[in-house]
Amino acid sequence: MPKTLFLLCGEPSGEIYAARLARAFRERHPGVPMEGIGGSRLEAEGVKLLRDYGEISVMGFTEVVSRLPAIRSALSAAKERVRRRDVGAVVLVDYPDFNFRVGAAAWRCGVPVVYYIPPQVWAWRRGRAKNLSRFTKGAVVLFPFEETLLKGYGVNAVFAGHPLIEELAPWLDATPASDRFGLPGGKTVVGLLPGSRPGEIATHLPILVSAARSLAGRFPDVHFALPVARPALQEVVERLTRGADLPLTLVPEDRHLLFRCMDAAVAVSGTVTLELALMGVPSVIVYRTSWITYGIARSLAKVSCVGLPNIVAGEPFLPELVQDACTPDRIAGAAAEILADPIRRGMLREKCLSLRERLAGPGPTAAVVSMLEKEAKEAWA
Repeated sequence: MPKTLFLLCGEPSGEIYAARLARAFRERHPGVPMEGIGGSRLEAEGVKLLRDYGEISVMGFTEVVSRLPAIRSALSAAKERVRRRDVGAVVLVDYPDFNFRVGAAAWRCGVPVVYYIPPQVWAWRRGRAKNLSRFTKGAVVLFPFEETLLKGYGVNAVFAGHPLIEELAPWLDATPASDRFGLPGGKTVVGLLPGSRPGEIATHLPILVSAARSLAGRFPDVHFALPVARPALQEVVERLTRGADLPLTLVPEDRHLLFRCMDAAVAVSGTVTLELALMGVPSVIVYRTSWITYGIARSLAKVSCVGLPNIVAGEPFLPELVQDACTPDRIAGAAAEILADPIRRGMLREKCLSLRERLAGPGPTAAVVSMLEKEAKEAWA
């Protein structure tokens, strides 16, 4: 039997990339078993799940505490699994605090480790780059500047394009189809994106709903669309929007096609803000977390922006409202400035679309598969 490929991701956006990787690897090595930590997308690609990442997916320092028993259990199980002789290689996808520990355990046993989407050492905790060079055979990064930075620390880093370019390819220039989602014609569509984790949604959605009420009062032609990140979140989203008295449509699927219908958005900081930008949707980027988490993050951060589109562009061209500034009034005001000025909205759209060229490349999925075939070739010879 060929040795097992072990994949590990800890949140929804990482799983999307991991699932694409699993599919590509399976096509080239159909007889190689795959196991890992992930969710339904990874499982659908033939990966046998050791744990579902829903048990361990959290953001922030204080938020980890409530999930600590589950995280420790999953970490112990993952370490034990990669130490077994039948594992040929490990692919770590994002989720650094957990993945670093699993990667180090695999390295100590002589198992090759490839990191897909390594931690953002350019933003904070730069010391992790040295550890990355110790236990990985290579890393495939999201942004061109990461390749140069990590190579300076001895990491075999490769930039081959951002995976979102691959993921969004079928929808980047698709024709908007408002009727598919039951959106009324002739309306200005504003997306509300409160996050992909239950904690994020509980924190942000009430704020977004309140901001949306203010916008609806100022712009009678506005209609709101809220894509539900995954089915398990449908109930909490419905509960928090029930009785909101808003022109609002909840959309449970095809969110990328839905993005093509949006004129603007209010989005929680994260991968989705870059998705929106690549689709040409200018957004107001927001985030609020516990004060302990925010204080620690601020003390460690080495960047002035939090939104990925602004970081890639090298300038804060999209408004950011974080922590104290993340209020319904401030959000409504920033969104109103975009909605009220078609010329400015058009300029922001063009700036968003320009990020496609900056993030283009031959393909990160193929780069990870190639790195695995080179660094772990004996496992699948």
